[in-house]
Amino acid sequence: MGKKFIKVSDVETANLLTKLGFQLIDKTSGIYTFLNNTTTKFSNDIDKSKVQYSNVLFI
Repeated sequence: MGKKFIKVSDVETANLLTKLGFQLIDKTSGIYTFLNNTTTKFSNDIDKSKVQYSNVLFI
């Protein structure tokens, strides 16, 4: 089963995810949490080393 959330701390990566259509759920302490929508795909501009996946949501 895939992870439900995408977390990034890099502002540029967060902006790219927003532009690609990922829904921002929360921004706390510099951590951006997005809903991991399986129909939205990453572009080649996303540095995947700056992306973490999780099933845990802290708000």
